Amino acid sequence: MIWLSSFPRSGNTFFRNVLYEVYGLESTTFHLEPGYHLDENYADYPFVKTHLLPDQLKPGDSSIPAIYIIRDGRDALVSMAHHRKDIIAPGSDFYENLKVAIIADRGSFFGGWSENVSEWILRADMVIRYEDLLIDPVKEAERMRALFDLPKPDESRVPRFEQLKFGIPQYGSGKVHGFSEARMKELAQKNFRKGRAGSWKEEMPEELVDLFWSYHGDTMERVGYTYDGKIKDLHTELDYLLIDKLGKTKQETRFKPKRILIESNKVVSPDNDGVKRYQIELLKGFLPLLENPDSGWAIDLFIRGKIFPLLFFKESILEDFSNGTLKEARHQERDKTFFERVEQILIKLVPNSFVSFLAKHEIKVFHNIYEFLKKMLRHTIDVMLTFVNYIKLLLYRLFNVFEGSISGFRLEKQFNQYDLIHLPLMHHYLPFRRSKAKILTTVHDLTHVICPQFHTKINIENSAKGMDFVLNIGSDVIAVSHSTKNDLLKEYNMKPEKVFMVHEAADKKKFNFKINQEDNSKVLDKYGIAELGNYLVCLSTIEPRKNLENTMRGFKLLIDENPDIPLHLVIAGKKGWENNDSVFNDPAYLRNVVFIGFVDDEDISAIYSNAVAMSYLSFYEGFGLPPLEAMCCSTPVIYGNNSSLIEVVGPGGLACKPDDINEIKEKFEQIFFDKELRARKSREALKQSLGFSWRKTVEQTLDVYKQIIEK
Repeated sequence: MIWLSSFPRSGNTFFRNVLYEVYGLESTTFHLEPGYHLDENYADYPFVKTHLLPDQLKPGDSSIPAIYIIRDGRDALVSMAHHRKDIIAPGSDFYENLKVAIIADRGSFFGGWSENVSEWILRADMVIRYEDLLIDPVKEAERMRALFDLPKPDESRVPRFEQLKFGIPQYGSGKVHGFSEARMKELAQKNFRKGRAGSWKEEMPEELVDLFWSYHGDTMERVGYTYDGKIKDLHTELDYLLIDKLGKTKQETRFKPKRILIESNKVVSPDNDGVKRYQIELLKGFLPLLENPDSGWAIDLFIRGKIFPLLFFKESILEDFSNGTLKEARHQERDKTFFERVEQILIKLVPNSFVSFLAKHEIKVFHNIYEFLKKMLRHTIDVMLTFVNYIKLLLYRLFNVFEGSISGFRLEKQFNQYDLIHLPLMHHYLPFRRSKAKILTTVHDLTHVICPQFHTKINIENSAKGMDFVLNIGSDVIAVSHSTKNDLLKEYNMKPEKVFMVHEAADKKKFNFKINQEDNSKVLDKYGIAELGNYLVCLSTIEPRKNLENTMRGFKLLIDENPDIPLHLVIAGKKGWENNDSVFNDPAYLRNVVFIGFVDDEDISAIYSNAVAMSYLSFYEGFGLPPLEAMCCSTPVIYGNNSSLIEVVGPGGLACKPDDINEIKEKFEQIFFDKELRARKSREALKQSLGFSWRKTVEQTLDVYKQIIEK
């Protein structure tokens, strides 16, 4: 018995007919659909067709051989939408069928196209590409001889697609179920629709192509399908497993592997910022290299003074080092709870009824004293908590500095054995000061130079020292945006050939449009915003560079001019430094404004998906991950017209000067009142987000490694 699996409408039935006509081999199906015929002796057939995921099979013996047929997901889903309209639910709407199949909410549609493909590529012993099957079905079938003792083929009986569509084939017409001849011909014509690749271009609307790519683009790239419908060559090292299962020629390694050491203290730090996400996604992308027995790469990590093989942290990497994230969330919740307790004590000491009585009788002196005490208490607590967090961060950094100075001497010889050392954050240069190995540094931004007013002195000093190290040793540099690259060339007069531009990206498995309103409501209710209705969302660390003060000022103007506007401003994120602007404590600026604090990663997409727009009016960004993540959810962005935000957001939102309160108000007004504009910007936001992928980042980073090592 061999499992013959595929996502529905991917050529499985066509292949079964090839096996039957050319080789005389029968097959049957295995499914879990109640009321649909299932052969009791299905396991006795040489081939058993299924669309289920591997863990749903019975028997579940993983040693049973499996063949998987893969097809461009857009073709498969277009055909599935027609199949539902014509056979499963006659009269249903093709567009809605297609949209629902793309999203595959809650693992419907056999797990969804990406999940089905990903699980089966790992499970299958052999993979057949549908597009190759159409060209030469016998050639693809003959590859099965490694798994099954095939009889000699009768190539004169190879069925053409037209024969299957207008005849009564063994499979796909209901022949095995004893249907009438008229019914069998009808089913055959509906089951065998076109029999060619790329028909999605004629039938899938552009907005659904983009929606599909937002959900499945990462998987499509990994298996060789491109946005424009071509099939590209697979990456010889990242995709070695699929290349082997497709029966393609593999490139053999003729030289010893290139040895890379990646400084990785950031991934085990308590932070949960963009730099950490950048490094984790890179490491995820590199994992297949180390699992490839013929890999030309050997990658190690340097963490807290020790060197580890990348694979040592495989499970932690795949889980995003989530323990740190959960720990940070607990800290935020603890801080919030502490303040609430103190606030309750204050209320007990000075009852609200007494304050109301004073205010009612216009005894405002006492009222103002009370409000002043409340503000001072809040400010004092904020300062105390900020001080505690700084001490924790300082101790963490001092530990790294001390450890780096000691380990630099101890590990110098080991460092020199590497072909390249990659510093994903320039601040962590200390252990490598004496290394003679080539060094590559990722520079995420130059905020300490471009806008030093938004940094603490210690941050400016650390960044300056990091850049001094980069310049003194002649390190090559990866800039995460064209904007950052231009800043490097301008501010430090670096040679253009020393600076490589490699964009960051967003995790599309985490950040995508959420359609299930029941799930969305649970998330919104969790953060107390379920009843708000329309809202703009800001999600960032609450610090001066993010410009939340002007955001609130612009929103206040909007509310002042439109008192009855059904719109709120939701501000999410942890507190950073210097949050003393009066707007945060002035009731006049807090109308329709809701602070929800730290948001769990798994909840962010639902908050974005239900927002009118995201507001991200930062004064400067090296890349700008939050806006990109919002655009992945089809959420337009009101953004500061500066730095990398111009290239990352582009047509996916509305740009404005971050210090122009009136213009901020006008953009808020446009995006709320002009629904046609909002809908267009929503589509453009999603399309813009498709230009960024971690797969592309990983491939380009590997290319940079090669260029530096070989030059």
